[in-house]
Parts: sequence; C-alpha cells; structure tokens
Amino acid sequence: MDYFSGLNFSLTGSTARHVDHVHNEPLYYGVQFNYHGPLRLQINTGREYRVEGPYAFLTHPGAVFQYGAINGVPRHHNFICTYGKRIEHYLQSGLFPLNADPPLVYMRNADKFLRTMLTIMELIRLPGTVSPRAVLLFEDLLLQMHEALRTEPKNPPWQATYITGLIERISAHPEEVWDFQAEAARCHVTSTHFRRIFKELAGMPPQQFLIHSRLQKAAKELIYTQEPVKTIAVRAGLENPFYFSRLFRQKYQASPIQYRREFTSKAFF
Repeated sequence: MDYFSGLNFSLTGSTARHVDHVHNEPLYYGVQFNYHGPLRLQINTGREYRVEGPYAFLTHPGAVFQYGAINGVPRHHNFICTYGKRIEHYLQSGLFPLNADPPLVYMRNADKFLRTMLTIMELIRLPGTVSPRAVLLFEDLLLQMHEALRTEPKNPPWQATYITGLIERISAHPEEVWDFQAEAARCHVTSTHFRRIFKELAGMPPQQFLIHSRLQKAAKELIYTQEPVKTIAVRAGLENPFYFSRLFRQKYQASPIQYRREFTSKAFF
C-alpha cells in the first residue's frame, strides 16, 4: 500500500569532523543537525548566530544559507535533503516552517534525533522505491523539532552558564563598567531577550542588579572602612555623590552617614 508517497530523498550525509563552510541557495528542503561542536549560521544577509552543541535548523529554496565551523574547530554535522509534492503539505501545516525565528532549535534529546537521522540514511540506501518508514521518520524529525521548541528550557545551557558567570563577576567587581548590550551580543541574543534571561537567573534586570551590587559594596565599606562617603561612592562605581545618596536611602531607608553610625558599633575594624 502507498502510505507515504510524494517525498524523495536527494542528499544525505554525516561527518564527524566537519570543518568546511557552506554558502549556497538550496535546491531542496533539508534538516541540518549540528550534533556537537561550535556552529555559525547566517540566512541571507540577516543576523549571524553562533552556538555550540546539538542544534537543528531547516534549509530550503529561496534563501541563501551560510553555515559551518568556527575558527576551524571540528563539529559533527548531519543532513537530510528532500523534495516532492508532500513538501507542500509540510509547508501548509507548519510542520516545515519557512523563516523560523529563531532558526536554530536546541535538541535536548540529541541522541534520539541523531539516531532517527542515521536510520533514515540507512533506509534510503536500500535498493528499490523510497521506504515508507523513511518518510515517516523524516516527519518524525520535523515533529521532534516542534516538540523541542515547546519544551525547550527558557535558558539554553550555554547561555545560562555564561550569564551565571557574568552575575558572579558583577557581584565581585560592581565598580567596573559593564556594557549589557555587548554582553547580549556575546550571548547572540537581543538586548530584550538577554534582559529576560538575566532577570530569571538573578531575580532582577541587569541594570538594577548592577546598582544593587554597587550599593552592597558601598554598604560593606561604610561599615568596615573609615573612608569618606564620597570616596566609597566612587569606589563602588557611583561617582555622583548625590545620586549615590539617593539610591542608598531608597535601598536601606537611611542615608550613608546614618547607616554607618547604626552599624559601625557592631563591626570590628
């Protein structure tokens, strides 16, 4: 019986140490999967994405895709390309979304996704017509990507690790100049998305956390040093003493001088 007609497989491949860079406008509809290693991706002249680890993305006619290794570091790349009338059903149903935003999907169950791809490759090597199971499994690949989007953690592991480290560095050195737009760029996310992730991990937005950390540093120095308030404000990264005093009062319900008087009797110099 003809269960899964209308789909043909054109190109497939699996390279464990892929270091090449691809730049083309595809003729076919494909699933690309970076099993491990660093990957860069740019579609048309849009934003460049840089990720590391198990990410899948779709390629299709009508767009220029540039992707490959970063700085020559090998990555494990796998791909399956298809064509045929059945593709129209995928496009209309949204199973194969064009212009997905973001285009990269983090695959938490990377081993399952890879096994599915490799099984499809084995099936289409068999002589004769296209195996219905190969078509079924290709649709399963697309479904796995949809499911990964629905269950994807709010913070992909590499982003959470980076921002957690950033929070620790800010806490240790709040007096330094911190450029959160640049930090968002390092995470390859928009400033709005960066702010959301940071707030989930730190409990407050980045700028608020920075001020909170600076005031904490100042409060500690007010107790454990005898430096003038103005000097402490500058060392905490708040050079305007009036602005510093206003922020300090809002946080601690006391002026810096009142705070020092209240707590120095309990401190040991």
